[in-house]
Amino acid sequence: MSKLDNLSRRQFIAGFGGIAAVAGLGLVGCGGSSAPDADGAAAGSESVSGTVNCSGATSFQKLVESAAAEFEEKFPDVTVAITGGGSGQGLSDVKDGKAQIGRSDVFAEEKLDADAATKLEDHTVAVVGMGPIVNSNVDVDDLTTEQLKGIFTGAITDWSEVGGTAGKIQVIERKAGSGTRATFEAAVLAGEKAPDSFAPVAEEDSSGTVVEKIQATEGAISYLAFSYFDDTKFKALKVDGVEPTAENVCSGKFNIWAYEHMYTAADADAATKAFVDFMMSDDVQGSLVEEEGFIPASDMKVAKDAKGNVTTK
Repeated sequence: MSKLDNLSRRQFIAGFGGIAAVAGLGLVGCGGSSAPDADGAAAGSESVSGTVNCSGATSFQKLVESAAAEFEEKFPDVTVAITGGGSGQGLSDVKDGKAQIGRSDVFAEEKLDADAATKLEDHTVAVVGMGPIVNSNVDVDDLTTEQLKGIFTGAITDWSEVGGTAGKIQVIERKAGSGTRATFEAAVLAGEKAPDSFAPVAEEDSSGTVVEKIQATEGAISYLAFSYFDDTKFKALKVDGVEPTAENVCSGKFNIWAYEHMYTAADADAATKAFVDFMMSDDVQGSLVEEEGFIPASDMKVAKDAKGNVTTK
């Protein structure tokens, strides 16, 4: 079932972007998260104060908002201000000192030059599964990777070409700079680029807006993080016959996934360090990560590097 968080100052700052439902698919963890307990950071919380600006990927914005609400109860003199903008924006903001934390679905070295990337500290807070979604009226349940590649490069333009009822395929893309887009294209397009002649019906910079567009557009297809899956609003598809579930991501059977990174400066201030510590604590890793539709990194049976190479742990 979908759920809406209570209005908070983080959601106000984010312009209500990223409020989305969680339901049905891909939200059960692989079991046995064993994150170390960092909740001791709360000790002496009265001595930590300030504002932590956190911008970037919308795919796990809701997770960070939920964690920030709990964190601010423990650290009443710290305000966590959360905005979106996409992974590229988050990485640029933390690099330029405009934010203390940059959220990203991709490694910093995939977006920034090598020198800038090495100056940032990476905190991997979760794993996110992502998958293709379609308007509820589309009568297709499973697509191969090759079919997805054809759709998102404009080679396949009608649902009848992939076993559905005839009708134009309306592609809703993410904007350049989106980590969700980078992850999807790495797994599906495998380096191939869409021709300049290919024009999607829309390009959106927010996961929440994608949900709205998919609902409103007949024949639409896009892709989202599992945390936004809601089978009352759209349909999530299998890929190569594999269900988009956390269990299949953990095992390596479903290959569209990414780490959720929070990048900081190496010399981050006390308030920023306290919030990052809280994100890695049992309060978040032991329960909130899975409640919000993500996977604790410790549950993964495979690992991925910045070049996209996947290995068994």
